[in-house]
Amino acid sequence: GHILYTVLYCTPVQDPRYFSCCTVLVTMATISCRCGKVELQFPSKTPRVSTECCCNSCRQRVEYLADMGGPIVPKKPLLTSKWDNRVEIVSGKDLLFAYKLNPETMVLNIASSCCKTFLLGRHEEYDGNCVTTSSEFPVFHNAEGMVPVSRWFVNQWDKDRLEKCDRSLIGIWVNEDGDGSLTGEEGWEDVFQAQQACIQREIPPDAKGLTFDEIIDEIIGRDNVGIVSQKS
Repeated sequence: GHILYTVLYCTPVQDPRYFSCCTVLVTMATISCRCGKVELQFPSKTPRVSTECCCNSCRQRVEYLADMGGPIVPKKPLLTSKWDNRVEIVSGKDLLFAYKLNPETMVLNIASSCCKTFLLGRHEEYDGNCVTTSSEFPVFHNAEGMVPVSRWFVNQWDKDRLEKCDRSLIGIWVNEDGDGSLTGEEGWEDVFQAQQACIQREIPPDAKGLTFDEIIDEIIGRDNVGIVSQKS
């Protein structure tokens, strides 16, 4: 999770023929699976945005791994963070596998085969120029600023348990009884627009790593991603 930059600067006499140099250590955020055999690196220390998610899909994709011996799923909304869609595979490429919950879903997931740790997910429509992590499962190193700014899909969460959560977060959800449009608690529109601006922002041109789709192609190929259930 470290990048070394060499910086040249003039001597005090400002003679351009003579330079001194120093090495600056820049630390990027990384995640590893629970047993440490897989490590991935992001091009920054902080995610673009973090939210809590109560949706069934986010829980089901990690419950699937838990059933195979992976980390236990906490009984609370999951903290998810959006990072630039550029990821360097530091170690354990051969231990990555991809899966999705059903044939129709637009969400693809990447986990470790060694200890069944959820690592990355991506929704083609929701994630813009980002990939998603869930903080309860991989081990984060050098990451900062993973503080939620909203809570998504509260309509899919148990109301009694929701009352025990931090109520300062504005809830946003899909109007499933109507036309599928978004709705939410008072002030949700401004929060949503701010989040969208973060998610859609262009990736810095010097960001290193592979896109999520490129990782999928290297692991197995998009058309060969494993399907957990045939139910759509």
